[in-house]
Amino acid sequence: MNVKLLTSLISVFLLCPLIYLLYSVIGLSLDTFVYLWNNLLLGYSLNTLYLLFLTVFFSLILGIIPAWFVSTTNFKGKSFFDILLFLPLAIPSYIIAFTYSDLLSYTGPIQSIVRNNYPDLYKYVNHDYLQIEILAFLMALVLYPYLYTACRISFSLLGSNYINISKNLGMSQFQTFFKIILPISRVSIFSGLFLITMEVLNEYGAVKYFGVNTFTSGIFRSWYSMEDINTASILAVCLLIIVSIFFLLERYSTSKYKYNYKPNDKVSGNYSTNKFSIIVIYLVCLFPFIFGFFIPIIYILNNVFKTINVLDFSELLNLSLNSFFLASVSSIIIVAIAIFFQYIKKISKSKTVFYLSEIVSLTYALPGAVIALSLIIFLAFLTKLIGISIAFGSVVILMYAYVMRYMAVGISPLRSSFDKHPETFDDTGKNLGMTNFKLFKKIHLPINISAIYIAFILCFVDIIKELPITLILRPFNFDTLAVRTYEYAIEEMIAKSSIYSLIIILLGAVLLIFLRKIINKGVDVSQH
Repeated sequence: MNVKLLTSLISVFLLCPLIYLLYSVIGLSLDTFVYLWNNLLLGYSLNTLYLLFLTVFFSLILGIIPAWFVSTTNFKGKSFFDILLFLPLAIPSYIIAFTYSDLLSYTGPIQSIVRNNYPDLYKYVNHDYLQIEILAFLMALVLYPYLYTACRISFSLLGSNYINISKNLGMSQFQTFFKIILPISRVSIFSGLFLITMEVLNEYGAVKYFGVNTFTSGIFRSWYSMEDINTASILAVCLLIIVSIFFLLERYSTSKYKYNYKPNDKVSGNYSTNKFSIIVIYLVCLFPFIFGFFIPIIYILNNVFKTINVLDFSELLNLSLNSFFLASVSSIIIVAIAIFFQYIKKISKSKTVFYLSEIVSLTYALPGAVIALSLIIFLAFLTKLIGISIAFGSVVILMYAYVMRYMAVGISPLRSSFDKHPETFDDTGKNLGMTNFKLFKKIHLPINISAIYIAFILCFVDIIKELPITLILRPFNFDTLAVRTYEYAIEEMIAKSSIYSLIIILLGAVLLIFLRKIINKGVDVSQH
């Protein structure tokens, strides 16, 4: 079969549900849209944008400043902090929201200690913490590593020439950072912020628990509570339009500003440090880790020890195996398709394959609720068309949705890896009489193996944390660690949900440490 045709068929297979979702809203009554416009859309839009703005703002502070200190100064424990600052990414947004809401509640340890021992100070801590501003800060605590990693790599590759020139011009470290480093690193910053934006728009568990009405929570409410597929479809299309705009803006920003530079020298150690500045650096680097990882882990462990006597280990094992199976098989499928796309694009130099790869990458920008809803509508259409019932709740359909949602996660590191290798590798292999398959096996597979590991780990960690897609499409009597965590937490049984949260976090943390070492080795940031 022609490889271009096969690539096109895979792309259509992945995009069919979304195409049909757009088609399904065309014939809907305008009364439904008018009702949404007058009653829901404005509130959903303002809440979504406000939550997004605050999360991005907090992420900028938590992500960029530590990345700058770790990249440009030498201090004890620098490599250790580089790993610590990456760990909060292992905690899903809904888990940190559940944890801190319980920690800060009326019956939680903080208010209880102050109430019992310092009654005069109790009025200062007795507040309703389920506010959108608190939620945005909590989400930033676990999403800033996207920005930190992008900036860490960018700052490490700059070299010292830019900083030395700024010193010769009489610029302070503060002026150099804002006038030179940030403008040069804007592509990396935009890329990190784009990932944070997509995660905020995709979030359901945390916004549901905090009672914040966003587009994603509105889709769930329309689908589950109101059983109104038309309203859910229109909200999904509105959200699709919003994320498409963000996607195009990110693509435009990264294509408009291109900086090609090589690391000309070690960038670290360019600024002298005294005792005060060292203390500031430690505080800045410790703050995101302590509040984004250490405190939640300690509190979760404490809850686990409290409930371990009533723990159903057989259920825990079953849920862990379900989650591991879904994440591993889906990740293998994603990586296999991503490798196929990138290799075909490499050897064929086809613009068709390039554009198809870009279109498929758009699926990561789509919240899980949109993908799940589009899949249900599409499968209902197929059932009606062919006259054979297609089970919505099946493992195969669930993995299909995962592949749609996270295909771009697998494509991204592989695309970067494939693109950086020169064409002479292919030319040499062809001159030696290698077939395309042998060329891939002998050359491209070995030199891209690190990118393949990175793609698999990223997909695995994202899928094992995934909640919206799993909630909507999971088979009957088939749960995962994420779903069970959410179900217990939403019923105010935070302590009982802790063991499931802990397994998710530990799996993610171990894989992310391994991932961090691969990234550091690949760009040699540990030496910069």
